[in-house]
Amino acid sequence: MRKTLPLLLVVSAILFSCTNGTKTKLKPSVVVSIAPQKYLVNRIADTIFHVEVMVPAGSSPEVYEPTASQLKLLANTSTYFSLGLLEFEMSMLNNIHEQNPNILIVDHSKDLNLISGQCDSHHDHGHAHNHGLDPHVWLSPAEVKTMVSTIASVLSQKFPEHKTTFEANAARLIEDIDTLDINIKKKLQGIDNNKIFIYHPALAYFARDYGLKQVSLEQDGKAPSMKHMQTILQSAREQGAKTIFIQKEFDVNNAKTAASDIGGDIEVIDPLREDWLENMYHISNLISKALK
Repeated sequence: MRKTLPLLLVVSAILFSCTNGTKTKLKPSVVVSIAPQKYLVNRIADTIFHVEVMVPAGSSPEVYEPTASQLKLLANTSTYFSLGLLEFEMSMLNNIHEQNPNILIVDHSKDLNLISGQCDSHHDHGHAHNHGLDPHVWLSPAEVKTMVSTIASVLSQKFPEHKTTFEANAARLIEDIDTLDINIKKKLQGIDNNKIFIYHPALAYFARDYGLKQVSLEQDGKAPSMKHMQTILQSAREQGAKTIFIQKEFDVNNAKTAASDIGGDIEVIDPLREDWLENMYHISNLISKALK
């Protein structure tokens, strides 16, 4: 009996080790650029994948540079869904693929209806982004529907054994996006004030979807000049605007000064929250309230 007990313990330990190893291997890794993409992948794939996000919470995706540990993580990744519009994606993805040829890199920007980031004479579209394209595609329900279809299609081809699950979950998610779209249109119906005043121009795609105009305080990626600020504030007064939006990762001082000048206040939003659907309802509610 004394000899049998240690043997049983050894066998149990081996079985436990093998079982844990099997669980790890059965869960492929998928990497995305920003947290809202993680929400989309998880909605489509449920718990089939372990999803990693390159841009951490509180960081600006437009200037973020991945760490060495994140780049090392990509060596064990099966699929990487990129926006294709962020600086680090454009400068690093080719090298990443050369070093890890087994990774499937998906560039969402190839399937989307993109907006130029260049300012027009009325400052309605914000400043120039990388290669002149606005990267904030995930703030458009219409563009996100295309992203959902791409994710489901790519995962179905790479993991055909789960195709039925991917397609069914994607269909449910698209229904949720359609409901969101209807909800936003109802909230904005009959609103005459169509300008959204925002510090950093992140809402161009949302504005295009719903017939609005984005007016950015930020000028060419920098703090606004006095002349630019005066033009924006005059436009805000003419509309009777009382709200200036700003993303949580930006300095609020200029926005607060502008809001105080028009007798209003700032509204902090977080476009990078992981729960994309809930966040879009939240942001659209704030916009609707500001325009009324």
